[in-house]
Amino acid sequence: MAEQATTRDPGGGAEQKARDARDHPALSWMARIGFAMYGVVYVVVGVLAVTLAVGDSAGEVSGQGALHELAQKPLGSVALVVVALGLIAVTVWELCEAVGGHNDHDGARRLASRAGSVGRAIIFGALAFLSIQIVLGGSSGGGSTDGYTAQVMQLPFGPALVVAVGLAIVAFGLFSVYKGLSDRWRKELETKANVGDVGTALTILARTGFTARGLAFCLIGGLFIWAGFTHEAQKSAGLDQALHRLRDASYGPVLLCGIAVGLAAYGLFNIAKAWALREN
Repeated sequence: MAEQATTRDPGGGAEQKARDARDHPALSWMARIGFAMYGVVYVVVGVLAVTLAVGDSAGEVSGQGALHELAQKPLGSVALVVVALGLIAVTVWELCEAVGGHNDHDGARRLASRAGSVGRAIIFGALAFLSIQIVLGGSSGGGSTDGYTAQVMQLPFGPALVVAVGLAIVAFGLFSVYKGLSDRWRKELETKANVGDVGTALTILARTGFTARGLAFCLIGGLFIWAGFTHEAQKSAGLDQALHRLRDASYGPVLLCGIAVGLAAYGLFNIAKAWALREN
């Protein structure tokens, strides 16, 4: 599941302990479940986006909205417990990667890869927290994106900070597109998953999925930049608000359907990735 370390800590330090934990069979298989559950969440987001595009929105088009949608299904609470446990496991796995992984890189590249693991751990951990909150009947609400943006606007250089956040989100979106089209995702998978009909199917899912996810983040980032330049916090948006605005634009429903299919494809790719993740 993880790359084989090229160096070892002779004193059994933190990096070595992190690698040992990462490679433990129990954590490895639970993390696979976590990747699959993450994929399921994105498939549901894609379905919600399709319903939004055709004018029959069933819920908030976001990770939180997808979790609420799952909760309403038969055995929904059981499903969310499985989601939470899997996401907790993959959060721990990514943190182990951040401490002791990515040793096939050197210097700044290794630091960047480890920082990426921290970022993914935060995302998985946040979704796990939301899953647990929903199972326990916690509040589904929270501050709106434009509400948080308005608070930031009041800070010194607040509008500039909002623009910087928008640029960072756009950069992440562009990197997602690059990762999908450049096939950088292949190194995470077993060789058998990159050939034949399976390889062709995964290629279609990955390229479509990473590109659609990247475009969605670019849309969100663009709205933050717009809000920062105009000093109007209400112009910023999360995923749900951004997709609603896209739907209302010219040819919006068609574009939204394309992104929706791509988000579902990204989810299916992550489900497949759970099976095909590279062991060493």
